[in-house]
Formats: sequence, structure tokens, C-alpha cells
Amino acid sequence: MKLSEKEYFNKISDGFDTKFNAYGQPAGNLRVQRRIALFAKHCNLRQGLKILEIGCGTGQYSQALVNCNSVLLATDLSFNMLIKAQMKLKKEKNIIFFVSDIEHLPILNNSCDVVLGNSVLHHLEIERALKEIFRVMKPGARFAFSEPNMLNPYVFLQKRIKFIKKLSGDSPKETAFWRWDIKQKFKNAGFRKVIVQPFDFLYPYTPACFIRLVDKMGMFLESTPLNEIAGSLLIMGEK
Repeated sequence: MKLSEKEYFNKISDGFDTKFNAYGQPAGNLRVQRRIALFAKHCNLRQGLKILEIGCGTGQYSQALVNCNSVLLATDLSFNMLIKAQMKLKKEKNIIFFVSDIEHLPILNNSCDVVLGNSVLHHLEIERALKEIFRVMKPGARFAFSEPNMLNPYVFLQKRIKFIKKLSGDSPKETAFWRWDIKQKFKNAGFRKVIVQPFDFLYPYTPACFIRLVDKMGMFLESTPLNEIAGSLLIMGEK
């Protein structure tokens, strides 16, 4: 029997940081730092904002986002994941964790200044999720998401070939996005100034001795037409 997304993430919560996302590994940490920097730049993260983090998982990104002295609302479908995030950030006062289906957020209309997420949208019924995200954002509020790029050969095989999908530890329903298709979905949902930018050639388990070289090569490739096959998509825009 196939597990639901909720059951799946509750089940893997104990090994999620290291086995599935390489958090704590040098390359994995560098990827987190870069995404946070890109989110912060686009969304102008600063003191006094109300930030919604969708799919906070075990709190790896929450830990960085809470440092901008804004109110952070961090939500996840998995109770087990959320407990781990709360334990990591139990001393923080300006963060509120809550379990929620992203398609039915317990948040008022037009109330969030920023909405962020890393590798979460590709687990969702995307049209429903975007409709709900649009609802909770203030007019002019900004969003930024990092998602897997279906044009990347490794990602394509991982998402489309069943036995590779299983070996990779993917959840049952997760997929990846084509750049032009996800851009249109955001525009159809009513979002403005939508930009979808391929980026990131650094594999999260790259050995420490090769990180500098791979990262430099990746940055160069991002400036060429080969950026289309980068591993991730940075999706940005506003309401």
C-alpha cells in the first residue's frame, strides 16, 4: 500500500536531515546558505515582516529565517517533522510552528508579507496550493521557492523511473517542474512579475575536497545556456 505524503514524512522524520537532505554535510549546508541568501535578496527580508514558511520540515531553513527578526510562521504537514523543528528552535520567541495542510492554511486573508519554501511545491496539488498561497499574501507581498528542475537529467530520471525514484527515497507523489510550465501556473494563479531561474549544479553529497571546484564550475555554467539543466529552479514574484 502506498503511503500518503503525511504518513511518508512522519515515517522518515528521524533520518530526514542527513539521509535525505544532507544537512550537516558541507555541500548540503552551502546549498542551504545560498538559497537563504537568494530568498533574502528577492524578498527583502528584514525586521518587522510576517513571513510564512511552507513545508518547514525539521527547521533547517527556519533556523536561518528567524534571524531576520521578523515573525515567522512555520508550517508542515508532518507532526513528527514539526516536533524536531520545535526542538531545534525552542529558545526562539518570534516563531510559531503549526501543523497544516498547505491547501487549507489557518491564516487570515491578505496577512503575510513574504511566503517562502524549499522543495515543497513539488509535493502538492500545485493549483490548489497556489490559490491558497495567493489568498494569505498581502497585495504586493513577495514569494520565493526553490524546486527541482525536471530538465536536469538526474532529476528527470529520479522522478520518472520508478525504481530510481524508490532508491532515491522520494515520496510517492512528488515530481519536479518544467521551468515554463511552473511559471505559467503561478501567472494563472494571479501572481505578478514571476521569474523562474534555473540554478545550482552542486550535488548535496559532494565530498568536501571537491566543493570549491564544483561550486565554481556550477556558477560558471549558470551564466551559460547550460543553466537550463541546473538541478533546481528559483521561483520568485509577488502578489
